[in-house]
Amino acid sequence: MASPTPTTLGQWQRIEALVQAWLDERRQLIVLLCAIQGLRNYSEEKPQPVHQQVQAFCQLLMDYISAGYFEIYRELVNEARSFRRDNPELTRHILARLDSSTDEALAFNAEFEKPERCQQKIHELPDRISHLMETLEERFSLEDQLILSIHQQEPPRLQAVMH
Repeated sequence: MASPTPTTLGQWQRIEALVQAWLDERRQLIVLLCAIQGLRNYSEEKPQPVHQQVQAFCQLLMDYISAGYFEIYRELVNEARSFRRDNPELTRHILARLDSSTDEALAFNAEFEKPERCQQKIHELPDRISHLMETLEERFSLEDQLILSIHQQEPPRLQAVMH
């Protein structure tokens, strides 16, 4: 890259802040998911406390997925082009593979977001949580691969800033 500008570094730092905030949201999502998985009383007599945690999880899950698709992935693709780190084939491959986990997350949300639906399907929740955990584990791995392939390289002006 020729002579990086303060704007280039600023763009990288802005994207870094977005990615870090998104990864913090991911950590919160994992904590909620583990808390739900750790619940033992999935009885139909006491679904409300479980549902409250499931509803909070569903909201965070939808926020996380939306931020990925409508903000983070787009910013990473733009960064790849701007900083000539573009690998369109890899990016397309990762984004296509993310679609199936998005479908799974949307299906989980549709089934368990509303109190009455959660109560009706409470007996299915442990298996669905386990399956969703596997799906999200793969998703997080793909997202990490996308981030590492584009963003987690040296900032454009790191050497100039350090000297």
